[in-house]
This record gives sequence, structure tokens and C-alpha cells, in this order.
Amino acid sequence: MSGSAGEPTAIFIEMLPDLASRLKRIRNYDTLVQQISDDTYAPLGSALSDVEWYSLCAVVKTSSNILAFCQLIEARNIIASEVTLRSQLDTAMRLFGLSLVDDIEAAGTMLMSGQNYSALCHGGNPKLPLRDWYLRDQLSLRYPWLKQTYQDACESVHLTADAIKRKLKFLNGRIFFNLSGLDHQSVEEASYYHLADTFFISLEMTVELLREFLATRPQPTERAALMLG
Repeated sequence: MSGSAGEPTAIFIEMLPDLASRLKRIRNYDTLVQQISDDTYAPLGSALSDVEWYSLCAVVKTSSNILAFCQLIEARNIIASEVTLRSQLDTAMRLFGLSLVDDIEAAGTMLMSGQNYSALCHGGNPKLPLRDWYLRDQLSLRYPWLKQTYQDACESVHLTADAIKRKLKFLNGRIFFNLSGLDHQSVEEASYYHLADTFFISLEMTVELLREFLATRPQPTERAALMLG
């Protein structure tokens, strides 16, 4: 369910019975993500602007994250799974950031020439660079769940106390630290359910933002006319 501009947006998903069905739902999204731009960047052979190439980079990264996330969850590698979730949230945030700049074509050229994303500014205001925390806070106005989810995922990216404490196990009055990157016994199955559902919601958010971006681009009829000269 999507709200109008400036209103919070809720994403509702079906609760599935097990982890396998959740991962299947995520994998099924891979084809959707790869094909989503076909109806805009058509007909075949149309010239793409720099910012449109950048949007395809977001598609590739999303597809890569889908494949990696599912493999990591199946291996019970929850830390790397959370890192991949953070990567997907970053992808969505950068797509969203394109809607904040004053000149999207210039922004695309900057990005495709190798400049840092934080060189872009909100509305062209140099006092509002599009840094990670700013993108997170701005997108959280629309998706309120994003801010805490992003912060939680960062725990596995950085060496934090919370990330370390999750590897501790108390047994018979003694403390053990699991050095393995895999968590076959220490993590409850419900945690994997929650992580898989959160990743799927991040995909839904990414696709919503990508569709909105594509709606602002020249459509196939206009592109075909340009090809004909």
C-alpha cells in the first residue's frame, strides 16, 4: 500500500510457513527486477542517458544481492546475510536520492564519471550533501521501518559490541564464544524468518522506487521516434 507524496508508505507481505518458501519468494523477484526496465528502455537499441545507466547498475546490484542473500541464509551465515541486507537498503537509498537532486541528468553524469555519491546535494544545496545518514533519514519519512532496520544491519557491518555479544553462549555457568561464521545452533529459526521477510520488504521498496524513477524517463514511443531521427 503506497501513500501519497510526503505520507508514510506501508508494505504488506504474506506470512509464509517456512524458510524455504520465503527464499523461493525472494528468488522469484530476481526475474522481475531484471525485466522491470524493459518497458521503459525500449525499443532495443535505444540510447540511454548516464542516469539511466546508473539505474541499471542498481538493477544488477539488486539481482546480485538476491542471489547472495539466499545462499548465505541457506548456509546459516546470518552476519553476512545482514551485510547483504544493508547493501540492498543502500541501493534503494541511492535510487531514492536521485529524486532529491535539482538536475538529475547532471547527477547521472557525475555518478557515471566516478564521482562519489555524497557529491550530490539535496536541491543543489551544498549544505545538504546526500550522505548515507541523510538518505536514510529522508527515506525513513516515507518508510518509517527503514531507519531502525538500517541501524540494525549496520551492527554486522561494523565491529560493534552488540554484534560480538550475539556470538556469546552461556552454558553451565561458563561463557563460550562461537568463532565460526556460521550459526547452525545459536540462532533461532524465527530470526531467519524475520531476516528473510525484511530482505523481501527491502526488495519491494527498491522496486517501488525504481518504478517511480522509470515513470519519469522518456517512454518507448518517444525513444522510437528519436531512433528514427
